[in-house]
Amino acid sequence: MRTKLFLATILLLAPLPALADVTARYAVGGKELVVEVDDGGNSRIGVDGKFAIIRRDGTDYIAISDKEGPKVFELQAMIDLFKGILPKSKEEEADAFEFALAPGAAVAIAGQQGNAWNLVMVKGDDESKKKHIEMVMSADPALEPVGTVFRRSVASLIGLAGAMFPEKSGFTARLTELFDKGALLRVRPVDQGAEKPEPALIEFKSFDTAEIDAKHFELPAPVTSADEIFGAMGALMNPGGEGGEGSAIKNLP
Repeated sequence: MRTKLFLATILLLAPLPALADVTARYAVGGKELVVEVDDGGNSRIGVDGKFAIIRRDGTDYIAISDKEGPKVFELQAMIDLFKGILPKSKEEEADAFEFALAPGAAVAIAGQQGNAWNLVMVKGDDESKKKHIEMVMSADPALEPVGTVFRRSVASLIGLAGAMFPEKSGFTARLTELFDKGALLRVRPVDQGAEKPEPALIEFKSFDTAEIDAKHFELPAPVTSADEIFGAMGALMNPGGEGGEGSAIKNLP
């Protein structure tokens, strides 16, 4: 008995292994989306030169870049603003469609094992019901920090989907359920009437546990306050005045 207590004490006193930094890379429309997580819980997900959602000290920020440089906002402040101005779905449309999850096959992507799930429309017009979204999720513990970043980002942004998909449709609930299954490996639209498969919208490429430079989690500009978001977003949507090119919003992948 004393031997067991002694061993248990040694295990409790022994230093725990440090959590590793994790970097995952994805192909997105010809660009690369990078997810970085450090061992302290800071994270960054984004496309270089386009946008990034950065988590520092428990707060999420979004940085959006255009030719004049990056603009940084508190993510929740931006979401609250857009939730207030987006049109809401009409009540009579709430019962028009409904979504469900259907399990698919096991899939290996870039050497990473996952399981496919289909987000299908089970109630709606016949044409829409022929189309669904396939998502491949991995339950590999090594990718769990990446899964956490995706879940947190989706949880923050999913309220905006309510403008198009009423709560009664089950869309946001099923999407949340999907991201609870692990780390994302692929998202691909599926059209049952198409002659060949649709290309993936996002697909896992690689991950590693090399140490990440702390500078990656620094904000690239001062935070723009909530009451300045409209003006800043107007500049981002149309930099340089009417007819301007290079809008960060228009060119997001």
